[in-house]
Parts: sequence; structure tokens; C-alpha cells
Amino acid sequence: MRKAAFILLAILVLVSPTAAQTGGIIGPDTYPENINPLTGLPVDDPAILNQRPVIVKVVNAPATARPQWGLPQADIVWEYLLAGGITRFAAIYLSEAPERVGPIRSLRLPDFELARMYRGLMVTSGMSTGVYEVLREDSLMMSRLISGESPAPALYRDLQLDRPWEYTLFGDVDELRALATDLGRDVEPEPLYGMAFQVQPPANGAAIASAEVEYARAHITWVYDGARGVWRRFHNEELHTDAISEEQLVADNVVILEEEHTIQPYVYEDYWGYSNFAYSVNFIGSGRVVLLRDGQMFEGEWRRSSREEPLTFYDLDGNVLPFKPGRTYFNLVPRWLEGYQLVFRLHEPPVATVTTPSVYFYWGPTTGYSRGGWGYESDELPVIGRNNGGTWVQLLVEDRVLWTTTDVVNLSVDVMSLPLARPTTEY
Repeated sequence: MRKAAFILLAILVLVSPTAAQTGGIIGPDTYPENINPLTGLPVDDPAILNQRPVIVKVVNAPATARPQWGLPQADIVWEYLLAGGITRFAAIYLSEAPERVGPIRSLRLPDFELARMYRGLMVTSGMSTGVYEVLREDSLMMSRLISGESPAPALYRDLQLDRPWEYTLFGDVDELRALATDLGRDVEPEPLYGMAFQVQPPANGAAIASAEVEYARAHITWVYDGARGVWRRFHNEELHTDAISEEQLVADNVVILEEEHTIQPYVYEDYWGYSNFAYSVNFIGSGRVVLLRDGQMFEGEWRRSSREEPLTFYDLDGNVLPFKPGRTYFNLVPRWLEGYQLVFRLHEPPVATVTTPSVYFYWGPTTGYSRGGWGYESDELPVIGRNNGGTWVQLLVEDRVLWTTTDVVNLSVDVMSLPLARPTTEY
């Protein structure tokens, strides 16, 4: 009887839905044995979770480097700024191991923190001389790094591609793990934690149709697909697709994370020229975060107390901010004056009514920007954002996103209830 009862209990455990599937939160500190701590999704074989994630640096610019291979299989993808205003990816693999990921490109200073936060192996094509000097002083990163152009099949070049040579290096994730062992890298897994997951979205989200992240030379748009429950990615207003399936890249969650970027004058990025220095990002302390999930945006805060800890996420009331179970893209943006701009296409935007006989609208929240249009008294325009001080508001003027001061319009809502569309350093 006891044996039968034990078997029945085991069956119930195996088929019972996870807390995330039944509406409860799982994480951010511990997870059921078969739940991937990077996605909140169950895996068929929990043994695959008992290994270090593999983080692969993937090129994203220029346009001739797209489309890429292997991004849809990543549990998490980070996108961050490089010198010159373009962006690059760091794709993190734990639950899947594609045979072709790339094109693989070089190590950058933010990767030193990603390797720590995700306890991962780092795969790159190489690095600039300045980054190498930083690497030499970092024993942890040295113990996790795989860098170079060989050996195959872990790393290989596909010279049949009609692309420049520097965009022909690829990796096989399982083979990269084996290579790490052969090279004596530190492959001993460590506990992963930091993200919480829940099927049901939190309360008090703002419904949006899309969100745009404007870097200096990269315009990223995420459009919500309600039928599939995912965010579809566009790069510079063009479909961003996967090279294998030719399908558009999608994410269950998109996180816009703001942190200080420090220019390091001793670390220049060779191919951009001596005047283009590298950025370091510490991810220590706390900062602004926006979570996009289920067609809504949620403002919150990221926290990280030390280099040995992962990122954690909270809403503005200090409660754990849960992700939707699934794959996540992070857009890292710099906490600089004019460092970035966000555009949230609200489903039901409030209204700004012009209160002066005439007014100019600007391309940014100061009169130092060029004029982009004008309005007249009693004009009513959708208002979708603000600067940090609430002294300027972001408007939709026909097909343009423009700005004006709050003293020339009457708003249908409190200005501070609008989404923050600029860096927190701007007032």
C-alpha cells in the first residue's frame, strides 16, 4: 500500500503544473528542479540545468551582418551600445544548444559583468588590445573565456557565405562546452537566480501597442502580437529575422534597463579608430527598468549589491517584478544626457491641448533641438511621454514624435503619470 501511494505521489509531482503556470510566482531565489531559472519554463531533462550557461557574442551591425543564426534558441539576449552608436548582442544558452550561433564577434567591457551575473562561459572572436589588458587582471573572466577562431567543430568559419570575412565565424554550443572542458576552463555550475516568473501579469500595467528604443545609430522597435503573445522585433524599421527559419525575431519579455556607461579612455575599439573608446557598465546599485510583457509596460527598478550577485527586479512599490515565462531580450541604455529616447505607443493616450495662440514643437526636450512642427491654440494631440522633471512632454504630431514644454499645453492627466521617455539624468 505504501509503495502504491508513493508511486501515485510521484506521478502527481511529475504532472503537477508549476507555480508560474497556476498563477503563483516562482523565483527569484529558488526554483523547482525542472524549471529553467532563466526562462521560468520546464525542461524535459533537469540535468541540462546543471551546467554553466554559454554566452556567445553575436554581431548586430552593420546591416550586412544580419540576419544572424541561433538567436531564437537563446534563453536571454542582451543588446548593448558600442562605440560609434551601434549595438551588439550577448546571447545566453542554457536550455537549448544550437549547432550554429553567430556571426561571433569580440569581447567588450560589459561582458565581464554578464559572465558574473549569469555564472556563464563567454565565447568571443577576440578583443581589442585595451580589453585584453583588462582581461589579464581578471582571473575569473580568464577562467571562463573561449576566444579565437578555432578549433572546429566548436568554432568554425563559413567562407561560403556572401559576407565580409569578419562576419563568418560561428559556434556550436554543445561543442563549445566540450572545448571549455578540454581547455581546463571552470565549467563547474553555480546556482542561477534573480528572475521571478508568473503567468498572470502584474496589476497596474499600461497597455501599449509597441515600444521603440532609440540608440545613437540603432532604432529598435518591439511590436506586440496579441495572437501569439510575443513582441516582434524590428531593427531600423525593418523586419529583424532569423537566418535559418527566416522568421521574425520575437520575445516573451523585453526589458529596457538603464545604467551608467563610463567611457574608458585607455580602452579603444580598434576598428572604429583611436577616438572611439570603450564603455564599461558596472551594474552595481540600482536603476530604472521597464518590463514589457503581455502587451503592457511596467516601470520598476533593478538592483545588484555586488559583482558576485545577479540582477534582481522590483516594481515601484518594492515588490518582486515577475517576468512572463519565456525568452527575454534586454535593451541596455546609457544613463547619459541625450543617451537614448523611448517611444511607447499607448493604446489610449491622454490628450495635450495647446493653450497659447501658437507653439513650436521640437525633436527633443530642449529648444536646442531642431523644430519639427507647430500647433495652434485648442489643438488636441496625443501625449505619450515626458522627461524626468515633467517639464517637457512627448507628443504624436501626425507621423512624428515631437516635444513641447508643459507650460504651453493643458494635460488630461498628471504629467508625472506619463511614461518616462528619456534618461533619468534629464530634467
